[in-house]
Amino acid sequence: MEKAMSEINQSSWFECSLHNIEIDFDKITIVVSFNEKVNKEICCHDFIGFSYIGHWDECIIESITVDTKGSLIDESLLVVKDLNGGDPLPGGGDKRITDNWYQLNIKLIDGLIIRLACKSFEVSVSENGQGREQS
Repeated sequence: MEKAMSEINQSSWFECSLHNIEIDFDKITIVVSFNEKVNKEICCHDFIGFSYIGHWDECIIESITVDTKGSLIDESLLVVKDLNGGDPLPGGGDKRITDNWYQLNIKLIDGLIIRLACKSFEVSVSENGQGREQS
């Protein structure tokens, strides 16, 4: 987890394009295009929250960061507790309220911030349509 977090926080994402967001039951996958030949994929596992409010016409990225605290983590945990009781059973058999949570923040050049709260990340790179290299 530390390696993926470090790679996200230390990479330059400026002027990359948000190419795709895919939501499954237990993960959200974000594909970022660096150019025609290189994509980076950020896979957010065991997510508890996702916020993408105010989209208009921009998909160019200013920055992407991961934090160990954030408003979406707090909001998501409150909703989970409200809906499932103060100490809910493990979600999907794997998630617990007391787990360490991370918030991914994708800031677009128009100021919009896409936020995801999840338990872990993986980052992979694909070049020229070749296979992925994971970290």
